[in-house]
Parts: sequence; C-alpha cells; structure tokens
Amino acid sequence: MKTGIDISSHQGAVNWGKVVADFAILRAGWSWYDGGMNIDKRFLQNVAGAREVGVPWGAYLYAYDRTPAAARVSAERLADLLDQFQLPYPVAYDFEDTQYLGTGRESNTAICKAFLETLQGRGYYVMLYTYTNFAKGYLDMARLAAYDLWIADYTGQVGWPGEYGIWQYSGSGRAPGVAGQVDLDRAYRDYPAIIRAAGLNGYGRRPLPPDCAALRQENQTLRDRLAAQEKQLDSAQGRLAEIQRIAEG
Repeated sequence: MKTGIDISSHQGAVNWGKVVADFAILRAGWSWYDGGMNIDKRFLQNVAGAREVGVPWGAYLYAYDRTPAAARVSAERLADLLDQFQLPYPVAYDFEDTQYLGTGRESNTAICKAFLETLQGRGYYVMLYTYTNFAKGYLDMARLAAYDLWIADYTGQVGWPGEYGIWQYSGSGRAPGVAGQVDLDRAYRDYPAIIRAAGLNGYGRRPLPPDCAALRQENQTLRDRLAAQEKQLDSAQGRLAEIQRIAEG
C-alpha cells in the first residue's frame, strides 16, 4: 500500500521540497459542459514540482460534461495536454458534480464510459473517481467494471462493496509541504509497475520535446485568441451596418 495526496489550485503553491507522499494525483483541470477543458492554473507548476523531487504522479479531470459526445471531446483534449509527459499513476475522471444527481443512472454511466473509453484509446491507464453513495445510487457500475475505481469515503472504511484501486479516505487531511487541508489517499496496486509494463501513460512512446509541447500550447492559445477577436469583429461590423442603415433611413 502507498499513501498519497491529490492536489489542485485550491491548495495554492505547494512546497514540493517538503512533500513526503508516496504519490500525488494532480488536477489537470475541469471539462466544459459541451466538451473541452480548462487547465488548472497550477497544474504545470505542480507537475514540474513533483517531477523535480521524484514524487510519482497521476492526473484527474473534474467532470461537467453533459453528453457522451462532450465527454469524448474532453478526453481528447486531456490526452493532448498529457501527451508531453510520462505519468507513473493513472488518469482519473472525477465524476461527482451535483448536476449529475438529476440526470439519471443511464445517462451518467454513458458519459463516464465515453470519456474513459476515449482516453484509454489514447494509451492511458484510466480510472473513475467518485464517492460511495454516488457509485451506489447514480451509476451502473457493472457497465464500468472494466475500469479501475478511485473511491472517496470519509467514514473510516470503504462502503463500496466492489473492487477499487485507490481509497480517498479524508478530504480534510494535513500533509508536509501543503498549506491547509488536503485530500489523503491510499493506493493498493503498484501502479508505476503496471503502467510501465503495459507501455501506457507515455511509457510506450517517446515524450514530446519540451519546446514542441510549449509551441503546441502557444499555438492553441493564439488560435483561441484569434477566434475571440473574429467574434468581436463580426459583432462590431454588425453594429456598424445597423448604424449605416439608420443614417441612410
């Protein structure tokens, strides 16, 4: 068994030189309702910190996807981000948002399956993150049995009766190097050995050179900026045309 932490920008700046965890799962960001993702503002900083001090790490994406189609897009965007790295620990889909309490077991399961299937197809060791009551009441876990489970349960024991690979046993723990509260986890499988042996999470290919990864990110930023500018230009042209029609009338 290994003990670890999971980290997002909510923890602020982590002093990785003081972290003593066996592993860390880092929030890569969160998905959009219609597919895509925002990157956690401290994700790349946390990746660099974990790698510098030799803490094995994985990643997770918090889910807002409303359809399987959206989930597939989000999975692709996450894979695009992670393709520059080698991750010793799994990549998880954090499926717990309150919007899913009213969408039904079948719909929720289809969204999860679409995301996990797509990301797995990109060469990643994937897992589903949720909490015990959600797994019991809002997902068809039999349809997701092919995927590893990271289960959250803060009652002192795991109430989920099925198999799981990681147990998040506290949401208010303390850990060296982290200011304030942090989630605490226990991993029951040797994920680094499993992932390397299977050639997953970047171990079956050469990682992108850092400069290529940076250029790809810069290119995407420029494309997003251009799209926003084009939208503003279209709006301005529409207003100008309306003014001209009024003036001519």
